[in-house]
Amino acid sequence: MCQRRRKNGATPLDLANNDICCKILEYHASIYASITENSRALVAAALAHCATLSASEETLPATELTLREYHSGPAFLWAPPAARSAVVAWAQGVFIVQLAAKSELFNRLPVDCAGDVLEFFGATPIDSGRIAKHCSSPEACDWVRAVVAAAVVVGTRTCLH
Repeated sequence: MCQRRRKNGATPLDLANNDICCKILEYHASIYASITENSRALVAAALAHCATLSASEETLPATELTLREYHSGPAFLWAPPAARSAVVAWAQGVFIVQLAAKSELFNRLPVDCAGDVLEFFGATPIDSGRIAKHCSSPEACDWVRAVVAAAVVVGTRTCLH
């Protein structure tokens, strides 16, 4: 990242030779610092990205940070491990709720039983409602699926609750 020093002691930001490059590196450094301090900030930004993909009519509370397109790639390789793990755990929970919503068998369960099943996998009714509102479009489902798949490929170690 921007804190990495070369043999001569220079960081990539020190070596940037134009304004556009400097702005990109400065923005990335600020995002990186924010999520290093608070890994849940990346989860909030991921939910906001999901809402954008779903063109959700209900506005989410403002997030601490706004991801640019290149930050929301499904592998999140640029993020510190703790933040990446938090996003993967969140995506797994979202994926379970999305999968349940598409399952005919799950939809035939009584409401209290369906809630118990979701709770077993770590999703609260509030989480399920937010996911239904903000992460239910085909594009959002595809993106969440890609985050989970990338975690498997990259080897991010998380487990379901």
